[in-house]
Amino acid sequence: MPGQTDEKGTRTAILRFIKIKGRAAIQEMSGAIGVTPMAVRRHVRRLQSAGLVRTEKTRRGRGRPADLCLLTDLGDGFFPKTYDRFSTDLIRSVASLDGNSKVDRLFETRMNHLLEKFAGRMAGKNRAARVQEAVAILCEEGYMAESCRLSPGTFLITEHNCAIAHIAREYPQVCHTELCFLAQMIGAAIHRECHVLKGDSECSYIVQFPASRKVAATTG
Repeated sequence: MPGQTDEKGTRTAILRFIKIKGRAAIQEMSGAIGVTPMAVRRHVRRLQSAGLVRTEKTRRGRGRPADLCLLTDLGDGFFPKTYDRFSTDLIRSVASLDGNSKVDRLFETRMNHLLEKFAGRMAGKNRAARVQEAVAILCEEGYMAESCRLSPGTFLITEHNCAIAHIAREYPQVCHTELCFLAQMIGAAIHRECHVLKGDSECSYIVQFPASRKVAATTG
């Protein structure tokens, strides 16, 4: 519909203006975009609700502190990045210099780093809480994850977005590293049910408690 298209265009213009300026006041955006300050405020509230924009107060002159709009990390992600291409090119360079075994070590080193990074968030939590915390971590890493309990000792974790798909297509061994990461972080046996690289629309994992003496990770 034309009205919805216009509103989307206005919100896009607001995001672009804030991106260029770094911090922007309502009046500045109103003048630059050509809509009323009231309309800008309405769009900014919607962008705040979506987690794309935040505001901070600043004092300009003797008047009351003014609200300045800034992009959140999520809002900044609205703009094109070359991280995917850069990371894949970097791994490809490692492989060309030192072979695929060095790439495997690279993935393993990253896994160990993440395990150490998130260990404190798992400490002292029961089974359900560990799964819940793992899902929160996956969401922070861009996987759009969720979980549900299948039985007292069994959970299903589903990832609706693969944050490393660009790497996994060329270096599928990273998927096994991810599986091991989940198993060791949660402290349970992990079995992959669905896999994007096999044509599924999502990746999903069965989390089984209690784990055996040696935590298992199988691709299934």
